[in-house]
Amino acid sequence: MPLRVPRSIRMSAVVVALLTAGLTALPVAATPPAPAAADPGDHSITLAGLGFGKNLLFPGRSHEVSLTLPILPGLAPAALTGTVQLPPQLARGTLEARSAQRLLDRVELPRDPRTPIRISLAGAEVRGNAVAVTLTSSLSPEPGICPDDWLGQPLTLSDAAVTYFGEEQQPTTVAEFLPPVLQKLTMYLPANPSQTESAAVLALSTAAAARYTNQPVAVEVRRIDSGATVPDHPPAFLERQVVIRAGSDTGLRISGGPAPALTVSGDEKSMPTQIRLLTSDLARAAMAGSAVALGVPVAPQLAPDSISLAALGQNQLSATAVGYVRVNFTLDMTRLGRPSHNVRVNLHGNHTPLPDTLNGQLAVTVGDRQIAAWPVDPSGRFDQWVSIPNELLSRFTTVSVTLQQAGLTHGCGLEQPVTLTINPDGEVQSNAARPPVPGGLGAVPQALLPQVQVGLQTPGFADTVRATQMLVAIQRLTAVPLRPELVSFDTAAGSDQPAVLVAADGGVPGSIVLPLDRSGDTLIVYGDDADLETKIELRPPLSFGSLQATWTGKRLVVVGTSTQAPEHLDRLLNWLLADPDRSFRLSGPVLLQAGDREPEFFDPAAGITEQIAAAGKSDSPIPVAARLALAGGVVLAVGLLAALVILLPRKRSR
Repeated sequence: MPLRVPRSIRMSAVVVALLTAGLTALPVAATPPAPAAADPGDHSITLAGLGFGKNLLFPGRSHEVSLTLPILPGLAPAALTGTVQLPPQLARGTLEARSAQRLLDRVELPRDPRTPIRISLAGAEVRGNAVAVTLTSSLSPEPGICPDDWLGQPLTLSDAAVTYFGEEQQPTTVAEFLPPVLQKLTMYLPANPSQTESAAVLALSTAAAARYTNQPVAVEVRRIDSGATVPDHPPAFLERQVVIRAGSDTGLRISGGPAPALTVSGDEKSMPTQIRLLTSDLARAAMAGSAVALGVPVAPQLAPDSISLAALGQNQLSATAVGYVRVNFTLDMTRLGRPSHNVRVNLHGNHTPLPDTLNGQLAVTVGDRQIAAWPVDPSGRFDQWVSIPNELLSRFTTVSVTLQQAGLTHGCGLEQPVTLTINPDGEVQSNAARPPVPGGLGAVPQALLPQVQVGLQTPGFADTVRATQMLVAIQRLTAVPLRPELVSFDTAAGSDQPAVLVAADGGVPGSIVLPLDRSGDTLIVYGDDADLETKIELRPPLSFGSLQATWTGKRLVVVGTSTQAPEHLDRLLNWLLADPDRSFRLSGPVLLQAGDREPEFFDPAAGITEQIAAAGKSDSPIPVAARLALAGGVVLAVGLLAALVILLPRKRSR
């Protein structure tokens, strides 16, 4: 977990030289005034793009949702739009927006759920660089209908977006360069980058992805060819462009004009410091067109055995409903800072005391499995330790605490709501899991924290881009920043530290046993059991690209590789980066791309289990080629090992 350093210590440890006229030994062009705004217009940004998720839910007959919407340079929120999904048996409903006790707008919900709605935010109170808005739903059922607060089918505002009015202002100082909302980061790198320049791209891309974790920021690396104009295109809406150059001219410098770009320069020692300044809160002090960071400390990251729910980001742990109250919270293994097991949670809090005519119980579930339950106390207080079974743990484990009432009811509309609250200071205890639980790609990023070595088999522009894509896909899973350390390929492959390896043409060292490999015409698949190895002969041989994760006995290694067909690896990584939600699907040991198919997740262990079962039911093998045929070639499918093939047990050492 990141350890917060007191402000006084941080500021005393940092020296930021603002380079303005008369104060610098480096030539600095005068900062031009901000470009004049063009005709103002509307710009729609999805709630997901603002970090709030895709939909807003309003369970019950009345519910409030609070939003803090950022004010962007030259832009202010004007309206909230979306499409409503109505609960059943609804007579009428309204949705209203308030700010600082001021009613901004009230809309009647349309009966046709496909009809879009627009809620005006004009007049919202501005506090700092944001406006706070509260949305309140009010629903009335049809006559004679007494719904159970529509808990299972709440009012939903889907495809929600915020309309901003105005014209985006481009930054003129380093402090203004990174806006509150960023949609795209474009980095420019020389065609033959040095290790310093490649390392800077890896550091900046992961730092930006961590800073904008809840926003789907697109990251692109472009080549600077000799004599080319940089940047090579005007910035799109909420796009920022950064040029990376190694050299002795250390600092951050923003160009003027309608299409400003930031140049980050430095040598092997000073470049990382400039990157840390740009992506930290300390950049607010750089109120000039140029700045040099002389020292920015790295905040230590700790993985404690005990932490509170609040420190895991779980602060809103209260719900109110009639009859059935549920509070959900998530155990984020990335915030634990390591792969963990033997997780125990201290659940203590209170609920509205039940009247004498009612009783009930509190139950704890993970997924569809109940793991604990106890009767309610008349006082409404509870304090229980609950253990999460290891087999139910995942990267993000959602735990539900439910209060279920039973007894004499008083009729529709006469039941009193009950509030259930869990204290966020409840303790979460865990132990480090070696090997990680879960394993494979499900162990990222927690098994790569805090520092991960990166090795490029062919140092240069192409492998730098591939490493950037792999790290951004992993970083999107957590706000805890990865710390990539670019080292030689042999160093990363042979060390005891967690590593990300790029071997686009294959040739992974034999000391790293990949779950899926190919030798000539033979496909080799390893299961979780080190004694099991499956060989499948394929003609013609299968060409594929893959993202694989393997535990070496000491550390997790994530490898991007191919069977001497790097175009398959590139297609896989482009697919993974195209949709930010795909990072959250990373699981199992292998993500595979072959032929013209979309990448697929492949679990050799599951395949071997099916294979053994099939072997016990049939004496005649099912041709593997029948499972692998695709458009004149052969392609590996997720269920390929469900077919009966030859199983060759063999002792091997990982």
